Amino acid sequence: MPLRLLAPVACLAAVLAVLAVISACGGDGESSPSEDLLLDETSFAQVVAGELRKADLEATASRGLSVHVANDLDWVEPALEEPFREYGRDPGRREEIVAEVVRETAQQLEEGISELSFAEASDSLRPLLKPRFEIRTLPEKPAETAFPANLAVLYAVHRERDFTIVTPADLERWGEPLAAIHEVSVANLARQTNAKDELLCESSQGNELCGWASGDGYDATRMIVPDLRRQIEEVYDGPAVYAVPMENVFVALSFGIATRENTEELLRLKVQQDFSTADNPVSPELFVERGGKLVVF
Repeated sequence: MPLRLLAPVACLAAVLAVLAVISACGGDGESSPSEDLLLDETSFAQVVAGELRKADLEATASRGLSVHVANDLDWVEPALEEPFREYGRDPGRREEIVAEVVRETAQQLEEGISELSFAEASDSLRPLLKPRFEIRTLPEKPAETAFPANLAVLYAVHRERDFTIVTPADLERWGEPLAAIHEVSVANLARQTNAKDELLCESSQGNELCGWASGDGYDATRMIVPDLRRQIEEVYDGPAVYAVPMENVFVALSFGIATRENTEELLRLKVQQDFSTADNPVSPELFVERGGKLVVF
């Protein structure tokens, strides 16, 4: 399918960062922190990521003071600006400073949103369309709304530096029904999309395809947002057939075109192929709207 973003690969930067860490640390494991050359931001982040991995956390460092720490679907990105400044003022305390970052990050992942009120979380709520085969691998049952084609809508609190899946315990603590969480989450995603992303339309083999491919992790989920489907229907001046083969693709074809001879078969074949080869597959099915709800076509 078109409308797919290509993720850039920064291999050289990663290699240089690793070399910088090795150089700064003396390369032989014998130098003490007080003897280290002063690390730059990227090298400091690499050191932090290494210590997080030693603590059995899934951590990845990239350019600058950026470290991504994942725990199933949840993740955090620790704020390293102040620890890096502390290290710059006193390089001999590097081990102590990094250890504190590791401790705080592990604690944040453990606590999640357990101390967050609904009022504090509401603006950051987002829906997430996921296949049930992925949901079954999660260690804790999430709050979910059933969706056709063996999918489900999950909910997350997504802030600048962290992402946490909402659980039934969170709903009970907030005193809010699942329907209210769904409504707020969908409205937030619609508002976010309309504020920063344009509906993309392009021609492919004589047919116009429309959809979203922002690469923010919510493209497939945008299919569930009625306001965004209406925008597509306005372009086509009628109903559409929708496909979400992978997390970062939501594409639609005019219903009239999709049901032409051979077009539906080719469309299904392409969606199935993309689903089968995707790193983050969602669904091999096609969807249409009936009575305001999406159903399998």
